[in-house]
Amino acid sequence: MKGWTFFPHLVVRTTGFPFDWLERLGCPESAAWARRLEAERRGLESLRAQGPRVRRPPRELLAALKAGRPVNTEGLESPERFAEWNVRAAAAQEAEAGFAEAMERELAAVEAQAVALCREPRFLEAVASSSPPVAKDLLAGREGSRLRRQVASYLQRLCAKNETMGFFGPINYGRVDPSTPTGVTLRWSGPETLVGRNTFAASWLVQGLVRAIAFDPDIASWLVPRRKAFAEMPARKSGPTPESAEELLPRLVELADGTRTLAALASSLGVAPGLAREALRLGCDKSLLTHQLEVPSAVHHPVDDLAERVAALPSGGARRHIEGLSALLELMGRYGAADASGKMSLQDAFAKRAKEQWGVAPPTERGPASESHNFYQDRLALREECGGDLRLEVGGERARELGTRMEPALAWMAEAAWRTRDAARAAVAQKVGSRTVPFWKVAAASADLPVPLDTSMAELLAQSIPSADARTVELGAVEPPAWDMARALPLVTSVDLLVGAKDVEAWGQGDYTLVMGDIHDTALVWGWALQFHPARGKVESAMVRALGALPRAMPLVTVLPSRRTGLLPSEFPGPVVELGGVSSRASAWRIPLDDLFVESDGKSARLVSKRLGSEVCLYNGELESAVHTAFSLPRIRPLRVSLGEHTPRVTLGGVVVQREQWRLDAAACEALLACKDDRSRLRVAVGLWDARGLPECVFAKFKGERKPVLVDVRSPPLLRVFLNLLEQKEEVILSEMLPGPEQLWLRGPGGRHTVELRCTLMWGGPRAGAPPTLEEGR
Repeated sequence: MKGWTFFPHLVVRTTGFPFDWLERLGCPESAAWARRLEAERRGLESLRAQGPRVRRPPRELLAALKAGRPVNTEGLESPERFAEWNVRAAAAQEAEAGFAEAMERELAAVEAQAVALCREPRFLEAVASSSPPVAKDLLAGREGSRLRRQVASYLQRLCAKNETMGFFGPINYGRVDPSTPTGVTLRWSGPETLVGRNTFAASWLVQGLVRAIAFDPDIASWLVPRRKAFAEMPARKSGPTPESAEELLPRLVELADGTRTLAALASSLGVAPGLAREALRLGCDKSLLTHQLEVPSAVHHPVDDLAERVAALPSGGARRHIEGLSALLELMGRYGAADASGKMSLQDAFAKRAKEQWGVAPPTERGPASESHNFYQDRLALREECGGDLRLEVGGERARELGTRMEPALAWMAEAAWRTRDAARAAVAQKVGSRTVPFWKVAAASADLPVPLDTSMAELLAQSIPSADARTVELGAVEPPAWDMARALPLVTSVDLLVGAKDVEAWGQGDYTLVMGDIHDTALVWGWALQFHPARGKVESAMVRALGALPRAMPLVTVLPSRRTGLLPSEFPGPVVELGGVSSRASAWRIPLDDLFVESDGKSARLVSKRLGSEVCLYNGELESAVHTAFSLPRIRPLRVSLGEHTPRVTLGGVVVQREQWRLDAAACEALLACKDDRSRLRVAVGLWDARGLPECVFAKFKGERKPVLVDVRSPPLLRVFLNLLEQKEEVILSEMLPGPEQLWLRGPGGRHTVELRCTLMWGGPRAGAPPTLEEGR
C-alpha cells in the first residue's frame, strides 16, 4: 500500500540528561563475575548429574559435592575422576570471591555516585518540577531505601526516556528534504542551552479560575451566554415563573444566542439576576452553554487569554480579578529561571493565591471523586515546557528512506485500522439496533463497550515467524491482504521514529537501524508542539494545506473535549463540535452535538449531520472508545505480535516494528522477588538474563502502567525499581532497548542522549514538495 506522504517537518524529542549518568549506577565488573560464577555452577551441576557413582562415598566427599567445593582426593579410589570437578569447583570459588570483592567495591562507588547526582542542581530542579515532596527530602538530606528507589526511578526517566516536558524533555525541530544532498546535518549546543521556557497553569486551575470569575455576582451580569453543544433543549414543565435553576435552564438555552448579556436575558425572562446566574452555571456544567470568558481548549497561554477576556468587562469587580491574574502571571514569569527551592516556593505561592482569592484547589484536595487517573493529568499548579536549540536536517536518500521504509509496516497497520473500524461500527450497530439515535445518546450508552481491536493482522505475522527461538525475523516478503480500493477515507498518523547509529556521520552514510516507536492516530507536528519553532506559522499553514489536500467524500469533524491535561486538544480544519471545550477560531464552523445522529440497520452504522444532509467523519485524537473508533478516521495503532515467552525482533521492509521481547514466567519472578539484598538480586538477575538471552538493558512494561521503566541488569538501583514494581504487578513484558546504548548517535557535552523523531504521515494526498527551511521566520 503506497501513497504515504511524509510531512517534511519533525519534532525532535531528546532527554535533558545523558544516558551516561545511568551507567554510573552500574556494577559491570560484578556482573561479569556473576556470569562467570553462573557458568561454573552450571558446569558443576552437569558434572554432578552425569558423573559416575561412588560406592560408599565418605561424608566429606558428599558435603563437597553438595556445596560445589573441590574434593579432597587423597585416599579416594580413582581420584582422576574428580579432576574436572575440582578445576570447575576451584574456578567457581574464585568467581565467588571475585564477585564478593567487586560488589563491595562497586556498590560503594554506586552509592557515592547516586549521592553526587542527587546534589546536581539540574537534577534537583527536574525532580522539584515533578515531585516536590521527593525534592524536599533530597534538599533536606534525608535517606532511606524508599527515597533511593525514587531517585533511581527519576534517573532512568530523565536519562533514558524522551518526553516533552520541562527542560529535561526539551522540544527541538528538524526537517526532511529529499531534494537536498544525501546526508544528515546536526546543530546542537547541548541540553543546557534553551531557546525558550514557557510556564503554564494546570488545566484544573484554569477551569477553576474561569468558573470562579465568571460567576462572581459582580461579573456574571456581563456574561454573554450562547448555546454550545446542543442547538435545542426540550422545555420542562413549569409554572409561569421558574422557581429553580433547573426550571429556568430550558428557557435560558432557548434565548442564549450569543448577542445579549445575562442581565438582559434575566430581564426578558422576568427572573432575579441570581437565579439567572445559577441557571447559566448549571448550563455550563452540562456543556449546554458557554460564555465569552471560557478559554478555548487549544489556546496555549490560557491565563493570559483569561486576563484579556476579563479586561474587556466594564464591571468594577473585573479590576480586582485583573489584579489577581496579574499576580499569578508575575509568579509564572519567575518560574523558569528558579532553582529547585525557588520552583517549589513559586508552586506553593501560586496555588495559595488561587485558593485564597478564587477558592480553586487541586483535585487531590477535592476528594476521591474528583481525582483523575489520566497519566497526563496536571498534578501541580504550574508546569513548564522548554525549547532546545537542536536542529536536524535529513536530506536526499536518507530523507526518502524515512518514509519509504515504513510503508510496508503502515500497510499492515492500515488494514488492521480499517478492520477495527468496521468491527466497531458493527458492535455499535448491534447495540443500537435498526433505528436512528442521537449521537450523544449512543456515546453515553456505549461508554463501557470495549474497542473490538483487530488481531488478525498481528496473528498473520506471528504465524509467518518460522521459530520463536530466532532473535530477528524479516517479514517484508509476507503479503498483507489485498487493499480494498473502495475505501475512500484518508489516513493520518504520527510515528515516533528512533534511529540507531554509531554517530551522525554513520547515519548520514546509511549505516543505521530504523525503529518505529510509539504510533499515534493524529497529526502531532502541530499546535503546542511548534511553540518554539522559528517558522511556526508557516509550518502550521503547511499542515493545514496538507490535511486539506486529503480526499474525502464527507466533512471531517473535530470534537473538542474540555481542557483536562497539559496536552492540548487539536482543532483541525473543518467543522467543530464544542463538546467540552470551545473553539479558538474567530469564525469557527460549528456543528451542535444534537445535530449528529447515528443511523443503524443493526449490522452497521454511520454518523450523519441532519443540517448538512451528509455523513460525517470524526478526526482522531487518541480517544480510546468504541464509538469514536466507529465514526472517526481509521485509527493507526501499533502491531502487537506475540509468540508467548519469547518473540523475536520483527522487521518489515528493513524497519523494526517490534523489538525483541520476553515474558517472565512465575518461577523467574519468584526467584527475583526472593532476593533480599543487592548482591543476591544482581546474581539471580544476571543468571536469568543470560539463560534467556536478554541484553543488559531492557525496558519493563507492567500491566496497568502506561510508561515502561529501564532495567540495566548491572545496576542495583535500577533492579530495586524493577523489583518493587514486579512485586506489585501481575505480569511484565521485557523488551530490548533499541537503539541500544552503543547506538545512541546524539552526543552532548555530558555524553550520549536518547532521541526520537516525531513525524506525521498521511495517506491519500499528493506528494509534498520541498519544505521551507528551519531558518525561515526568524
